[in-house]
Amino acid sequence: MLDKLNQTLVKWLMGQLFSMTVVGILSSLGLWVLGVPLAGALGLFAGLITFIPNLGPVLAMVPAVLLALLHSPQQALYVVLLYLGIQLVESNLLTPLVQKKLIAMPPALILVAQLVLGLYAGTLGLILATPIMAIILVLVKMLYIQDVLDDQSVEV
Repeated sequence: MLDKLNQTLVKWLMGQLFSMTVVGILSSLGLWVLGVPLAGALGLFAGLITFIPNLGPVLAMVPAVLLALLHSPQQALYVVLLYLGIQLVESNLLTPLVQKKLIAMPPALILVAQLVLGLYAGTLGLILATPIMAIILVLVKMLYIQDVLDDQSVEV
């Protein structure tokens, strides 16, 4: 059982790293195209802080918008649109597909876990919601469905 939990958490972490890398690359390229100074550093920051679901992308946008605002308000608006577009693709397409493929957890379950744990445990709960839900899902499948109900057709 511990091996299966380990595999699940490693797959979740690999999915997170993939999403973070994509966000970092898209942010760097988009900021570079828009002519924002420090595009690489801002893209790296955006990729790293994407680890915090829902709140991370907003935090990543702040320094980029402030730097773009030094150049012009129009450039700041383009940066906001860039980050909103990247966040839209990452949150609604990339991450759910990657997580569903790697840990076989429905995206709605991830969202509910983030809402509940974020509400009760704050930022830490928001960060740890998906791996905690993945662990619970594996335990329910292994300990209840396969052992108690003796249903071996359910894949863990």
